[in-house]
Amino acid sequence: MVMRYMIINRAALKAEARACMRQSRTSPYLTALVYAVVTFIISQLNGRLLFPSDLVHYVLDLEEGRMWLYIAPEYYTRLYTEPFAYLLAFLLQVAGAMLGAGMVIFCLHAARREENSVWNLVDGFSHFLRLIALNLLEGLFVFLWSLLFIIPGIVAAYRYRLAIYLLLEHPEMRVMDCIRESKRLMYGRKGELFILDLSFLGWYLLTIIPFASVYVTPYIQTTRAGYYLAVISIDSQHDSRGRFGREDGRQDYREPWE
Repeated sequence: MVMRYMIINRAALKAEARACMRQSRTSPYLTALVYAVVTFIISQLNGRLLFPSDLVHYVLDLEEGRMWLYIAPEYYTRLYTEPFAYLLAFLLQVAGAMLGAGMVIFCLHAARREENSVWNLVDGFSHFLRLIALNLLEGLFVFLWSLLFIIPGIVAAYRYRLAIYLLLEHPEMRVMDCIRESKRLMYGRKGELFILDLSFLGWYLLTIIPFASVYVTPYIQTTRAGYYLAVISIDSQHDSRGRFGREDGRQDYREPWE
């Protein structure tokens, strides 16, 4: 049991991530720049589609010295009069999520010191339906736990953090299997990963500076990918029961509402 729950050294994890980034065949900074530019364009298009400036805009009242948000009456019926705009906005949001998964794939290859490419950004689209299902189920479970209080919701979010890596690495796994396996792997490790995320707080603040995310994004993502690899390595050394935690392939862990 000691090996399975051994503490993962944060400093060593970050040092390894930086080394992997330096040795990456494709520049992680170039990939992050492409990702940042494309996601920025998507967010701008989304904003224009969902909140057109002629219907939703701020108005500065010089007499009263305040600014207020103006929403035209037509905006509330726009869903019925212009449904295509909302459909296109939804598709753009999905495309952004797929690109985010592609960035995870790129950094996972970097953490494994495997060949990677800027084109990894579009690899998420090959998992289109499974990624949508994963996001919906994770969102549902986190929401249900959040009904108890915000802290159970945060704990639930960390419980499922490794599900996306499992889904991207194991196309044969069902979405619910990825979620359950993430829950098993994260048993006793949620606080550890939370502290790892807190250690990046200064880096998150640095993203206020333009283009700082070109370094910060791959650094954090590669570190998280390294954490996933460390967890499954420790688990495989200790646990011979199989991927799902039991020799017979049955699940050890289930949500109360499953």
